[in-house]
Amino acid sequence: MGTELNTFGALPPLERASALRLLLAHHLGEDFAAFVKKAWRVLQPQRPLIWSWHYDYLCEILTLVKRRQLLRVIINIPPRTLKSTLVTILFPAWVWITEPEHNFLTASYSLDLSSEHSVVRRSLLQSAWYQRLFGDRFQLAGDRNQVAQYANNRRGQMVASSVGATVMGRGCDTAILDDPVSADQALSDTERSSTNNWIDGTLRRRLNEPATGAIVLVMQRLHQLDPTGFVLEHEPALWTPVRFPLEAEEDEMWTFPISGRVVYRKKGEILMPERFPPETVEQLRSRRLVYAGQYQQRPAAVEGNLIKRSETRYYGGIDPRTSLADEKLPDSFDRTIISVDCSFKDTATSDFVAIGVIGILGRKRYLLNVVNQRLDAAATEAEIRRQREVHRPVSAVLVENKANGPAIIQRLKVNLPGVVEIDPQGGKIARMFAAAPEWQAGDWYVLRNAAWTEPFIEQITMFPAARNDDMCDMMSQAAAWLLRTPVHAVRWIPVRL
Repeated sequence: MGTELNTFGALPPLERASALRLLLAHHLGEDFAAFVKKAWRVLQPQRPLIWSWHYDYLCEILTLVKRRQLLRVIINIPPRTLKSTLVTILFPAWVWITEPEHNFLTASYSLDLSSEHSVVRRSLLQSAWYQRLFGDRFQLAGDRNQVAQYANNRRGQMVASSVGATVMGRGCDTAILDDPVSADQALSDTERSSTNNWIDGTLRRRLNEPATGAIVLVMQRLHQLDPTGFVLEHEPALWTPVRFPLEAEEDEMWTFPISGRVVYRKKGEILMPERFPPETVEQLRSRRLVYAGQYQQRPAAVEGNLIKRSETRYYGGIDPRTSLADEKLPDSFDRTIISVDCSFKDTATSDFVAIGVIGILGRKRYLLNVVNQRLDAAATEAEIRRQREVHRPVSAVLVENKANGPAIIQRLKVNLPGVVEIDPQGGKIARMFAAAPEWQAGDWYVLRNAAWTEPFIEQITMFPAARNDDMCDMMSQAAAWLLRTPVHAVRWIPVRL
């Protein structure tokens, strides 16, 4: 702007002020980062803005959304790093400077949250600062100026809604999903699936132009199949993911998509260290589940959530890190049990069934085999019988008295001894919390190189953010039953493997 300012220097004061205002309005309408810095003073006059390089990066990403060079964008970013202010509040207000006819739909997991963002955005649009610079571009329509919906005299509108709402008749050019699920909802299969189905179905139909309509999804990661995981699994080529972990897990190089600027971040470097000093980060790390998802944008920590990978013990192989032999599998056990987590539908194409065979010797639990397949009730019963024959003698077969469990229990009890009906106490997370100390104490052992080993370890370490939890339920069911049913008389039984 330097050359333009020199040119205006010779103008009379009033004309110079008007020219400078027009120049500033044009500059802010083209430069989103500059607009954010100025608008922040209006929204938060008492709170200084601590700028970060990643704000510049996001401003360039959103500029590409405005230009329709990016149509599907995911932004995973830690809390309190300008997420909603930048994307949901300021971006639509900035677009209206040059495109007042643009229609926006913003949605969050609750209408209250979405409406709160809408109110703040409207206050900016009506502010003396915004009106002084951009008031000649458009005016809010008096007859459509509500908390959750307002329009301007250029046919542009902004609608605030909630995930799951019908939003009938309300189309948009750009949809912004800001926290589409809460932390609690993300751990519920029903709530999570409902949100994903709404995004996949209802939201897409609200784009005025399917070929050029844009969707911006901004959230922290909460589950492997949260909305971010869902869309990346089903449409990986369509979406541009932008992931900002609070703490760099490896050396990073960020190349800005418009300016070409390059920012390097070394492993362990903290995003915005002024706001997240070492003592604060250490406190956040102590909350393993929250830190992994909401701050590192990873549904499970690198090492695991409730159960860490480093807490897994192995038998039957060689440790690649130390070249030392694993634990030797005992020749006999105090007892061998089978634990079963059944599916909820009686079809061979529905949910996964988990069947685990566990040998117990003192406080040690050796996972001898895991079957994890889609099985109907008849196939589940047949597989239980097969595992019982292979690993005999089996002293107990634990079957949860839910889903297909009751039917399987009834049929097994006809001619199999030791079938135990399990009525689970507490929720899935509570049961895993009860089982986790045994893993932390090194009491559980898994076969080093079995086909089922890595899928099993991945699931139990990602829980409760894992895609599925059937093997977790199988294991925690066995752990809970063993705690309640100690071996009073130790019997040394040879085991056929």
